[in-house]
Amino acid sequence: MAIRRNFDIRNLVRELAENKVSALEILREALSNAKDHGAERVWVKTAKDQRNEVTVTIADDGEGMDRERLEAFWGVGASAKPTSTQPIGYKGHGTKLFFDCRRLSVATRTSPSDPWCATTLDMPFERAEADIPEHALGPEDLLYQEIEEIGLQEATGTIILIEQVRFEDRAELLNRTRVESYCDWFTAVGDIRSGLYDRRVDFHRAIATHDPMLDDLRPQDSEIRPIEVRLRTNGEKAYYPIGLGPTNRDKEFLLAWKDDIDEFRSQPGLLAYGHRFADTYESTVGATRVRDDTSAIRLTSPANWTTEDGIAIVARVEGHRRQLQTYMEAMWSGHPGIYGFEQRFGLWLCRDFIPITQRNDLLRKALDRAASSRLRFEITNLRNWKVFINHQSFRLTANRNDVSNKASLEAKIEDALVAVLEQALRQATFREWVERLKSATLERRKDREIAQMAKRLDDVEQWIGLSSKKDGIDPMEVRGLPELSEDHSLLLKAPRSEQELFYVYGLISGRFEMPIHIIEYDATEGVDAIGKLREPRLLSDKKAHVRVEFKLDVSANNPIHHFFEAIDVIICWSVGRVGDIYEESSAGIGKLRKRAKSALVPPLDTHEIVHEVNGRERVIPILELSSLFPPTAGRRKRA
Repeated sequence: MAIRRNFDIRNLVRELAENKVSALEILREALSNAKDHGAERVWVKTAKDQRNEVTVTIADDGEGMDRERLEAFWGVGASAKPTSTQPIGYKGHGTKLFFDCRRLSVATRTSPSDPWCATTLDMPFERAEADIPEHALGPEDLLYQEIEEIGLQEATGTIILIEQVRFEDRAELLNRTRVESYCDWFTAVGDIRSGLYDRRVDFHRAIATHDPMLDDLRPQDSEIRPIEVRLRTNGEKAYYPIGLGPTNRDKEFLLAWKDDIDEFRSQPGLLAYGHRFADTYESTVGATRVRDDTSAIRLTSPANWTTEDGIAIVARVEGHRRQLQTYMEAMWSGHPGIYGFEQRFGLWLCRDFIPITQRNDLLRKALDRAASSRLRFEITNLRNWKVFINHQSFRLTANRNDVSNKASLEAKIEDALVAVLEQALRQATFREWVERLKSATLERRKDREIAQMAKRLDDVEQWIGLSSKKDGIDPMEVRGLPELSEDHSLLLKAPRSEQELFYVYGLISGRFEMPIHIIEYDATEGVDAIGKLREPRLLSDKKAHVRVEFKLDVSANNPIHHFFEAIDVIICWSVGRVGDIYEESSAGIGKLRKRAKSALVPPLDTHEIVHEVNGRERVIPILELSSLFPPTAGRRKRA
């Protein structure tokens, strides 16, 4: 007796066809296969019919598929690629994404003198026929008409027609910007090795001139060969290269790479080739070309990017455009790419120099080990980092969106990355870049906070000027409650937070005449409050209303988490050690000191913060509320 093994090929095919993250993965598989087949050009057309059914046509001018490759395309778990060290695709799983459709057709030929061999299968995700009929394409066939339109009549190649794509997110295939964004990030077009050069145009020049340095970028003697992709999305009238679509919005994809477009217009395959990194920062001149980011530092080069274990690292730090340029932030908001910028930064594991999965935890560990406390500025913020780790022994999961054997390599990856980061920390250029980023980032945040407080001040002053204040209340107008007697106790615990401090100040203001009357309080963003200045001697510059920050304790070892220029007065419970005191993120420094003479009676304002603005000294007085209470504060003895 023996147990008979049963296989349901239909369930396996269905699982592979539906096991994906995005419908755009069809493009990743198509471009990788086309490149493996020697293609120089790929045409991708997407369209929808009156029922909103999506059809995708993909053609290439490669060497075509012989019988072994064609059988692997239609089969399950079969591939013409012999080992796992070969490019993505050795499992034969990727093309099963094409199966999730109503009808799948493939035409191919390996010699220009041969007829185009066509195979078609209806409901390929449900049917598991052992044999699929072949026929020679004729002029009446839809695929032949596509071949004529593209101009492949005298060439070899492959054309695939995917009718009525079933993926729920199939509409993504109709959006040119999403398609271009995905091609740049997750296909063979966006080769991460461009990040080993200062500028992407330098990577292009190396390819165009067959620079010997490229030998250091080729694992297993593979070649670096760009592939031109022409798109025709959602019924466009013609094919356009990536980045040169028919609308201005489409052209924004490559607008910043004008040098590339001008220099390589005759080589369109290079136009969109290579991952879109920012050009490197030049310390003597500064960044001059606008990119997704304003400036960058390259931390690895063709000479030092690999280890003996085959770990290849492309590492760069970039100044985020949204941090540095308000205009660019507004222009780029709502960019419909498959991944937002915030999601893209960090560390990615790659195979065949194509990003597969994000592993920011590895980058955080490496930064903690390499940087420790030496980087006072927030360089540990991962949105400033682009790190790609490539290893050709990574095994991809069935859905090709993760690495199944990453755990066995994580320790080596972390060690290799720590070595790169430690080397960067020794470079003066990198340290200068950090200071440049810090300055640009914090200046914008300071401008925003000052503008925000100016608006709040203006809103309060306009409200005060209204003849009728429907939303205004005056505690002095409360009726129906007995007033507290003069000796009534309001005993409560000393404040332990800024909110409790504000409550204490409010109670005191209700019983006594305080130098500032708080009109508006909002601690959710910006400086805490806007108040009316009742004692003009408190400030040297005469103001009717002031910006007030409440802080439990003010001390030289306790930074103020706002910018000094956004604050007029600080109200605190106690003042500690005098000396240097920092503002937001250590952006600026002031001096906490005793005042030469208090302006108030009693002397609430015994201390002040002095800082410099445009070469002039500016003073922020500090009101210390605890000084109003006797040293042995407690329950008052009633008369």
